[in-house]
Amino acid sequence: MRKRSCFTCKSLEEEHRFLETQEAAWLKKETGERNVDGFMVCMAPLNDEGKQCRNLRTYFTEKPFREPLRLPEPS
Repeated sequence: MRKRSCFTCKSLEEEHRFLETQEAAWLKKETGERNVDGFMVCMAPLNDEGKQCRNLRTYFTEKPFREPLRLPEPS
């Protein structure tokens, strides 16, 4: 997958991936959007413990929300 910049990470290029089924369901519930197929999650590491940025964006828009929206950590 091509790399995209993430405005939350302040990095020029970080890996992003499309949402998994459970993540898409969470985003639909959180935002009220009907279709979240174009959303991606940032996989940039934030620390040495393996936590990822998890900032959401669309393929063409770095800032789809007024404030950055981060996907919760998997439980």
